[in-house]
Amino acid sequence: MYLLLVLGLYLSIGYLFHAVIFPEKKPDISQYFKPGDVFMSKQEMVKQTVVKQENGIVYCATAIEPFASGPPAHIHPDFDEVFEIANGELSMWVNGTVQKIRPGESLTIPRGTPHKPFNETADTIFTKGTVAFPEQFAFYLKQVYGVMDRDPGFGKSAGTMFQMALFNHAGFSSYLTGPPVMMQRLLSFLLTPAARLMGYKSYYPDQTGQQ
Repeated sequence: MYLLLVLGLYLSIGYLFHAVIFPEKKPDISQYFKPGDVFMSKQEMVKQTVVKQENGIVYCATAIEPFASGPPAHIHPDFDEVFEIANGELSMWVNGTVQKIRPGESLTIPRGTPHKPFNETADTIFTKGTVAFPEQFAFYLKQVYGVMDRDPGFGKSAGTMFQMALFNHAGFSSYLTGPPVMMQRLLSFLLTPAARLMGYKSYYPDQTGQQ
């Protein structure tokens, strides 16, 4: 009972400060991206070039550099992803199995499916057409790229857990393959007030992964 009381006080006071007293100031996501905007991750060796933003979707031309390790294996619980490429051969780890995508082929990753794209070749691989991201996901992906490249230790420290909890709670719909997404969402909810108290943000105006 005592622990529940403490938890209740932590959450009520923490979210009062997080959402009401000191809310984060962010731009209008629906008007955020412009054609030609470029953001990338030097760690993942992936570059996104914005083609357009409309009807809640950001359309990006994606380039994956030679021998790029790509992102960690992850899950998007809220949207599907479709992969098509214009050249080369893209490797895709899907739920424990590696598949190859070549020009003229298409691979759809249904929401909730663990996956990880990577490039095992010496060619820069370009997507065919554009990749469609929900605008909220694209907004926070740009932030994640910036944080990753500013901090070489990102992903290896306890601070990563607090930063990603804040991103996930804010709307970055990308989660590790374990533990279950529901548990990760609950953890994000619990850690968000502590993350704000520790100085973490879900939007850094001077740190956007812009190249």
